[in-house]
Amino acid sequence: MLRSGSHLVAAALALGILAGAASGCGAPVDNGYEGHGVSFRYPKSWEPATFTGHNAQNASGLWTEAFKPRSSSSKANMIFISEYRTPVAITKRNRAIYSEEVASSVSTVAMRAGGSLLAGPTMVSMGGLPGYAFRISATTRDNLSSQSRILLVWNGKSEYYLNCQHDTTGRYEPEIERACDKIIDSFELS
Repeated sequence: MLRSGSHLVAAALALGILAGAASGCGAPVDNGYEGHGVSFRYPKSWEPATFTGHNAQNASGLWTEAFKPRSSSSKANMIFISEYRTPVAITKRNRAIYSEEVASSVSTVAMRAGGSLLAGPTMVSMGGLPGYAFRISATTRDNLSSQSRILLVWNGKSEYYLNCQHDTTGRYEPEIERACDKIIDSFELS
């Protein structure tokens, strides 16, 4: 089974829930990101965010990039993407086998963060890579109530973890969802 892989998934989720971001409308032209072997587009009115708040219990990803709306001062309104190595390669053919185990890990992490699994797993792909989508609620390290749309996709044993997180006031939810869709639709391995 995926026991050690589930640990990485759970740790990646914990990293996102515990994360913080450090801090106008632009033209409707998108920004592009290219690095770490991936590329994607995100809204022009967004900016890269400084990813802080790592602690010893968090998994050590290969890299993490974070983005946030320029107009938001809340550390709960952000999107970040990370890459991890896992002991198991999730493929279109085997992802159904691991879906319950991964969902259990996601649910456990959400509960530990003061939230719950709201939906998922849903079988998805991002950039042609197979994986799962979830929705969770959680409390951030800064004690902010948040909800996240999470995608976990694999290229062999490389897991890409996308967390589209917003505070529960709902003000930024539509903007976060649109930006999340833009990243998912434009994500490519480079």
